[in-house]
Amino acid sequence: MPDAPGETRYDLEGLARRIEELTGWTPRRGVQVLTDTTESMDMHRGHVLDLGGRLLAVMGHAYESRFGISDQPKYWVLRTVDLGSGADAIVKTVFHEEFVVRIGPLRIRCYRSPAKESEVLALVYGDMRFMQGETVFDSAGNDVRVLDVIPGPSIFQHIQNWQEPHEAYCFGEMQNLLHRLIESIEAIQILHDHKLCHGDIRNDHLLIDRRTDRFRWIDFDLKQDFSDFDIWSIGNVLAYIVGKGIQSFHQVLRSDAFPDAVKNSLTADDASAFYEYRIINLRKLFPYLPRALNDVLMRFSHATTDYYERMSQVAADLGGALDSFPAGAAARPPGAADTAQDPPEDAP
Repeated sequence: MPDAPGETRYDLEGLARRIEELTGWTPRRGVQVLTDTTESMDMHRGHVLDLGGRLLAVMGHAYESRFGISDQPKYWVLRTVDLGSGADAIVKTVFHEEFVVRIGPLRIRCYRSPAKESEVLALVYGDMRFMQGETVFDSAGNDVRVLDVIPGPSIFQHIQNWQEPHEAYCFGEMQNLLHRLIESIEAIQILHDHKLCHGDIRNDHLLIDRRTDRFRWIDFDLKQDFSDFDIWSIGNVLAYIVGKGIQSFHQVLRSDAFPDAVKNSLTADDASAFYEYRIINLRKLFPYLPRALNDVLMRFSHATTDYYERMSQVAADLGGALDSFPAGAAARPPGAADTAQDPPEDAP
C-alpha cells in the first residue's frame, strides 16, 4: 500500500538493527514508530518515538525511590536512546495531577504544568546548575520534554550511602555538600527573578553530576500559587544534609543514640514548619553544630516569626554559617573524589 500524502516511511528493520547495536537488545516483535505520545502508559520497548525528526527508542519507564519506599514507576516519563547520537535521553510526556500540601496552617494547591517546565528549560539553557533539554511538540500538539541524562546520584542517595558517624560527617562531607548547595540556592533565585519557580525542591531532585561534582536541579513541572513554596522547601534539603538524613521525633525518642535529657528537651517548637514530625532544631541532637548554622535551620521551624523572603538571603546566611566552622575543617573543592561509593544511578 502506498504511503498516505505527507506520511513518513520508516526503515523498520534498520531501526531494529540500530536498537540492537546501541543496547544489545533485539526487538523480536518488530518496531513501531509513534508520533503521538498521548498514551504514554502504553509505550514500551519496541516503540520508537519520532519527535520532530529525532528518533528515540523507548527502553522503559522511569522509576523514583524515596525514603526507603520501593521504586515507584513514573509512567509519563520514558527512558529512551537517541537512535541518531546513541545518547541516553529522558522523555517527559504530558501528565496532569493536582494535590494539596500543608505548611503549618497553610494549605497549598500544587499542580503539574508541562508548559511551565518548558519555560524553565528555555531560561536555563546552558546553565549547568540545572538539567538541560528541549521541548518538542508531537503530532497531537503535546509539549514533550526531551532531557539529557545526568550521571550521578541524588543528594538523597549520596547521604544514604555515607557511612561516617554524624560528628565526623559534620566536620567533613557535610561542609562540602553545604558549600556546593549555596550555588544551587543562588540558581533558584535566578528563576524567581524571572517570575518562575522550581516548584518541587527535594533532596532527590538535586543530583551530583559525577563528571563535574556540581549539583544540578531536575524536574520543574510542578507549580503552586504560593510564591514562597521553594523557599520553605529548601529548608527541607538543608535539614536533610545537616541531619545526615531525616531526624524525626518518633525515631529520636525510640533511639538509644540520644540521652534522656535530649529526648525530654524536645518540644513542638523544635519541629519543621513544613513537616511537623521532623526535628529541625538539630543542635539539640548534635550539640557540636555551630549555632549560626542551626539559626539558619530554625528560620524554617514551626516556631519561627523571622521568615526568609528571598533565596539569596538563605544563600548569604548559609555562607556566613559555614564561615563559623572551626579552622581546618575545609571544604573539598569541586571535582575531588568522594570517599563513599555512590550507587551507579543515572537519573534525569
